[in-house]
Amino acid sequence: MSIQHDDKSQVMIGEAALNLALAEREISVQSLISQLDHMAAASGSQARRSEISAASLWLKSFDDPWHAARHVPYLQTLAGFNDE
Repeated sequence: MSIQHDDKSQVMIGEAALNLALAEREISVQSLISQLDHMAAASGSQARRSEISAASLWLKSFDDPWHAARHVPYLQTLAGFNDE
């Protein structure tokens, strides 16, 4: 799945990030995945759970920095700035 083409996944990730920010918790790939899991468990709608699951699967691809850099080339550029 390409997050750029999936508005619902962006909304789910944004909602998870907002929930974390309002709770003054760290926002990271792992914390977002955890929050999405919590949101899915609390959801009563199968459609919403499916949307949350798609967003979570996409985020899990970024759990491994090497895998993420292959999918999002600009991350390689940003990482390179840290080496200088």
